[in-house]
Amino acid sequence: MILAENWSKQSYSSNFCVILRLLSFKSANNKHYYSHLKTERIKIMADFEELNFSYLGLLSNAHHDGVTQQIDDAMAFYETDNATFIKKSTALHQARLAEDEAWKKSQVDPVVKQLQAADKQQDNYISCFHSIVTGYATLPEVEAQKAQALAAKQVFKDFDFSINDSYGAESDKIIQMGQNLQPMQEFLTQIGAWQWYVKAAQSAQNVRSLLGERAKTKGETVKGELKAARRQTDLAVADIYKTINAMMDLMPSDALTALYTQLKGFERYAKQYYLSKGKAEDEPEPEPEPDGDVTPVKPE
Repeated sequence: MILAENWSKQSYSSNFCVILRLLSFKSANNKHYYSHLKTERIKIMADFEELNFSYLGLLSNAHHDGVTQQIDDAMAFYETDNATFIKKSTALHQARLAEDEAWKKSQVDPVVKQLQAADKQQDNYISCFHSIVTGYATLPEVEAQKAQALAAKQVFKDFDFSINDSYGAESDKIIQMGQNLQPMQEFLTQIGAWQWYVKAAQSAQNVRSLLGERAKTKGETVKGELKAARRQTDLAVADIYKTINAMMDLMPSDALTALYTQLKGFERYAKQYYLSKGKAEDEPEPEPEPDGDVTPVKPE
């Protein structure tokens, strides 16, 4: 009994709705009710194809988490005394809990707190440097230090610098600004500003290092623990699908047919909306926003 590939999603949905309606309808004529229900089940059995789990491996992490959660919920809703089904349904639920935990863990970057602290440090140091330079730039024209301070301040404008830039962009600018500020080192040292630029540059180097570590640990988490958890869920789904396929063949019932139709609906929906362009890819995580608790350094 193999279903043709062009059997529509609408056919599954229609049959499923009919079964649910019949299951909930209290007919005064029981003979007519059961006769009609049997007819509907026979129609579905005539189109029967075995449940298939292979599409799950093509889903993105987020979609895999969502679809397998729907499958798990459907199994829990199905009432049966079949010990094999109950055992495999419990195993699936445990696998789902493990995957859900791994999925949540993959969304929490262990380096973020360190990165935020390093970014705040570079913000504070470069803001201190900028404040000192700005102070000397406000001196009267007759003061020789004013021209040098204006030249140092111009570097911020040249690089369109702001501490509200992304982590990577800000740290790169701080380090690159050193080439323009180097000729002014003696003056900047005299006014007490250079030491704060040096510390800002050191913090910027730390930010760049943490960004590299963040990318590495993020990839390892997704490819390691989450990948293994997904695999266990897929194996649990495959195992219980074998039981459902056997039950559909050997001991079909109205409730089982409704469950089968629901599971097929999940599959067809995922293929149509999640996999219509081939294998899904996970979108990269956006870079965390800075705290924003330091006054931005923006060119005047």
